[in-house]
Amino acid sequence: MLVAAAVVKHEQGYWMVRRGPGRDHAGMWEFPGGKLEPGESFAQALARELWEELGIQVQVGELVAKARNERIEMHAFEVVIQEGPPELREHDAQAVIPLAELVNYPMNDLDQQVVSQLHP
Repeated sequence: MLVAAAVVKHEQGYWMVRRGPGRDHAGMWEFPGGKLEPGESFAQALARELWEELGIQVQVGELVAKARNERIEMHAFEVVIQEGPPELREHDAQAVIPLAELVNYPMNDLDQQVVSQLHP
């Protein structure tokens, strides 16, 4: 399965969201995004998912990391929020987290792989 993820960098760190109660991986922090639908590019899927889940319009930039496990291949892209602010429709928290502190936040293996590829 192919998945696109948004990496939003701020001066203070990286913007992350926490999956809400009742969802798969509830309580885990993640780079928001989702699965590609048939015929979609990574950028199209990312723009759609971020609109559906967070009500934001974005500009998708360069590929910054790739992660993979036995079921999923995730491509993480630099993203700039053009219209917001984010509405937490499927998440219950958001934060801008310094890169050095990201290791202290619970997240799935794919997001951990992306964190390991980020640079200050």
